[in-house]
Amino acid sequence: MYSRENRKKAIELYIKYDKCAADVNHELGYPDRKTLTRWYKNYVRTGMYWEGYTRRQRSKYSLGQKETAVEYYLEHGRNLSRTVRALGYPSRETLRSWCDELAPGRRKMRIGGAQLTLEQKQEAVFALCTRDGSAENIAKQYGVTREALYNWKSELLREEETAVKPRKNGKQYPEDKNTLLSEIEKLKGL
Repeated sequence: MYSRENRKKAIELYIKYDKCAADVNHELGYPDRKTLTRWYKNYVRTGMYWEGYTRRQRSKYSLGQKETAVEYYLEHGRNLSRTVRALGYPSRETLRSWCDELAPGRRKMRIGGAQLTLEQKQEAVFALCTRDGSAENIAKQYGVTREALYNWKSELLREEETAVKPRKNGKQYPEDKNTLLSEIEKLKGL
């Protein structure tokens, strides 16, 4: 819920930006296009930035329908799509909220992505860089997507770039620019 000041600011910017909701959203980060146009139409109609009160919409589903849907969900594999398809109502989002309301903690939660340690990620990136086959096969081997492998590779290479690496013979790089340039010239002469 947005405050009166937030609504006022959004409506004023909407008017200032020639009714371009995208520019308002880009600048403020809120609201979406439909909400902003609704606020604006209300402002034009009433002259007020705030509607004064919010009217709660009556649910189009009875408590019995909600309970039936949640029971079906719980008894048939806890699958939102299957339940909506079988009953013909509601949307998956609505069913999700009903499950949280009527059977808290019983809804199946999906945890995204494989949980790999840093060493496992490094091993996967090494396998990616030294592979003989496709990146897709490497990804399947580690149980991740191809995109995840390449993201890890980018992350690890960024870390490598920021770390100061000692020379192979154990000496540190000189920090003075002129010393580095003279050393480059010596190497070119070899």
